[in-house]
Amino acid sequence: MTIDPAQRLGAALRTQLAGIRARSTARAGTGERAGVAGRHSPHSLSAALAGRIAAIPPEDADRPRKAVRIYLEAELARAFGAGLLNDPGFPAMLDAVQERMQEDAQTAGAVEALGALLLAGGIKPP
Repeated sequence: MTIDPAQRLGAALRTQLAGIRARSTARAGTGERAGVAGRHSPHSLSAALAGRIAAIPPEDADRPRKAVRIYLEAELARAFGAGLLNDPGFPAMLDAVQERMQEDAQTAGAVEALGALLLAGGIKPP
């Protein structure tokens, strides 16, 4: 039996996000206020993220990694609340997630393919 790298990554993310969410909720007073303030229609959110990905300069050699990062930000915000984006620890957590993804050859290959699809417009951000 093998352990799926995505499951390990998901478990690590849930642990880190639980701490970030607790701090964010404590600062906001209630989780509901932060959630209401961060709601956007899925269409406008997708358009904004697609715009952010399209804005990465074509000559930027780090373009695929940046596109994946934008996608990860969107997925995590969708799953755990937009207030997460304002947490000062969120960028460091994203760095750690991306490093972790590169450590596993199979996951790194999937990330590379995801970056190419995002840049080609083949996957619409959430």
